[in-house]
Amino acid sequence: MKFQGNVTLTEQRWLNEDVFRFTVNRPEEITEIKAGQFFNIKTNQYSSPLLRRPISVSGFTAETIEFTVKLMGEGTRQLSKFEKGEQLDIMGPLGNGFAYKGENKVLLIGGGIGIAPIKGLLEAIKTINPEAMIDVILGFRDAPFLENEFKDLVNTCTIVSENDSRFENGFVTEPFTRFMSNDYDMIFSCGPEAMLKALTSICNDNNLVIQLLMEEKMACGIGACLVCTCKVKEGDLGFKHVRMCKEGPMFYGSEVIFNA
Repeated sequence: MKFQGNVTLTEQRWLNEDVFRFTVNRPEEITEIKAGQFFNIKTNQYSSPLLRRPISVSGFTAETIEFTVKLMGEGTRQLSKFEKGEQLDIMGPLGNGFAYKGENKVLLIGGGIGIAPIKGLLEAIKTINPEAMIDVILGFRDAPFLENEFKDLVNTCTIVSENDSRFENGFVTEPFTRFMSNDYDMIFSCGPEAMLKALTSICNDNNLVIQLLMEEKMACGIGACLVCTCKVKEGDLGFKHVRMCKEGPMFYGSEVIFNA
């Protein structure tokens, strides 16, 4: 059920210099949350910035909802200033989220701040199917974050970084080409568009099914403003425009048309 109202911030901490995590109480009205859904969060009590910020869920329990946020501008900077005990105005859950149907063997791939909803998916899968065999590939530009939350719950956790020499150098596509022969029941991914585009190309060429949690700038978050559209395959024209906030943000790789 979609909720709009105030919740209490119960915990906040920084994971590195530009990524922070906070937890709020979960209202009784929110009877269901799916991994991959998001909430539109008001970043202050006044009029600037005017628009709420869409933040993906990075974890949830019966009592709490967790968000992991990267500083991207004034809105997220203001959000980082909230302290334990203060009230936040949230709206959600919004979007369709990941479609996990009890698969036993899955691969999770996250890049950058897209790792946050992948963590939420991992925890949800383990709650539904504790025996699931899960491999994870995480890609970072620099030093990793949230990696310890993955390691205790998965079969393997492969970390790649563009700049941190402690880890495998490069992009998630390199280890993915090694893992793709493992006959996964489903592959799930979230991260920058370039990463999702590259993974989708590999999957489509090899008849592999992948779910993509798409990232895009959103305004209203409920499908009214048509700001966050993307193309999917359909009909005589070969495509149609859909709203990431309403029909997405999860799409199958086989249906998405990426910009050239």
